[in-house]
Amino acid sequence: MKLHHLQALVAVIDHGGIRAAARALHLSQAALTKSLRQLEDAAATPRLHRHSHGVGLTEAGDRLLVHARLITRQLQLAEEALRQAAGDDSGTLRVGLVPMLTLTALPQVVAWFRQRYQRVQLQFTEGLVARVVPALREGTLDLAVVALDAHQQQGHGLHQHLLRQEPQCVVARTGHPLHRGQGAPALSDCEWLVTSSLLADAGSRLQPMFGPAGLPLPTRLVCSEAMGTLALLRSTDAVSVLPRSLLGCPATEGIAEVQGCALQATDLQLALLQRPQTPLTPAAEYFAHCLVQVVGSPHLGRPADGGAPAGIRPPAAAAAVQPTTRRRRPSPPPHPGSADPPSADRHNHKG
Repeated sequence: MKLHHLQALVAVIDHGGIRAAARALHLSQAALTKSLRQLEDAAATPRLHRHSHGVGLTEAGDRLLVHARLITRQLQLAEEALRQAAGDDSGTLRVGLVPMLTLTALPQVVAWFRQRYQRVQLQFTEGLVARVVPALREGTLDLAVVALDAHQQQGHGLHQHLLRQEPQCVVARTGHPLHRGQGAPALSDCEWLVTSSLLADAGSRLQPMFGPAGLPLPTRLVCSEAMGTLALLRSTDAVSVLPRSLLGCPATEGIAEVQGCALQATDLQLALLQRPQTPLTPAAEYFAHCLVQVVGSPHLGRPADGGAPAGIRPPAAAAAVQPTTRRRRPSPPPHPGSADPPSADRHNHKG
């Protein structure tokens, strides 16, 4: 089994067929088909099955694809790290983000990052832990920031660097009856929106709030992605729990905290995750550095008149992301409104 066999496998699955994969790899269809045949011969078991709509994977092929993605991405990252260390600012960076950060931190992070790396292609994926962690393990993401509940803080097998503790609160649309001081029992009668992929898991997410308050768990539950939750909060009498830093953002207009609520929402831990024993490229390390600065700011989610987060300024010293290489750490990012370039050499990094 050789590297070009694995590259062929990944390309065929990612592009949905041999013809598109051959174009992406700058190969003839005959050459690509030969590589796939050699892969199956080397493995002594079928990895692919062909059908009218293209190419699919057998069960053995699914298992191999996980390793193939990781190996081919590691090679690509090694090549990019060498080029970036030599002064080239091109490459690719795939980042997973918890939805609240796309609404608060992402614009500032990208503005700082682009002052140093203008040609790196950025790919952002929104998702919760259940979606992001497998993608990191498989190599389809390079790093991610996720929001962890207490039961999620261990056991995912990835390197973890905690960025901040994010308080949450019970919220409802403005004008909701709960804002008029209805009693605690009304909380159990409400329909609750839970950002969980499994309805069976939704009750366990609410138990730490309702149990200590001596209230029965609500029976009307809706599982929804982040944007769906915001839309339903604005337009229905459903209630939910949101990170407090989101309130006041344009995306949460018409949604307000329920004051004097009998429920105590649990805090989230925002954590930067990456694969262990895998050095980041200079570009990825600098992006992580910018994330640490912005997400760790007490002003996260507070927009200024000009639209940029208020009060966030570059610190006097670089952030402490866990070491990944022996390069010097990048200098603190300048404020996007400043005309001054970064004070340190463009590619002075350490890990």
